[in-house]
Amino acid sequence: MDPATIATLTGSVLSVITPYVMKGADEFAKLVGETAFEKAKGLFAALKHKLSGDREAADTLAHFEEKPQRYQPVLQDILAEKLAQDPEFAAEMERHIKGMGPVLEVVQRMKEAEGVVGIQAGRMASGTARVTQEIDMAKQVTGMKIDSIG
Repeated sequence: MDPATIATLTGSVLSVITPYVMKGADEFAKLVGETAFEKAKGLFAALKHKLSGDREAADTLAHFEEKPQRYQPVLQDILAEKLAQDPEFAAEMERHIKGMGPVLEVVQRMKEAEGVVGIQAGRMASGTARVTQEIDMAKQVTGMKIDSIG
């Protein structure tokens, strides 16, 4: 795998497991739904299993579980290194990520807004969508508009 693909995959894995670890199982499941929760749980379990054979990596992951923001950069380095060294592990992580479907997250923070739409989609067959809007004064605001889901 080329360095850019490894960097993207590393970022994707961390973007799933970081909120999973930070929020805790119950809160994360409420936030993303049971299906996405189970997939994130499976990804984290696969990562934990793979890193268990390397003391530094396993210790870093354990510290990450306790203090995700502090240890995320260290885990990112280790994960990128492991993905580059082990094509089978990279393929496994990629399968987990692709199996989750698309993840759309829109965050809009504004003082004033008019005619704002967070997400407008024609169809969403799988994946997760979340919109966070923090607007002090607003007119005609739509969080999410989807014509068809599933």
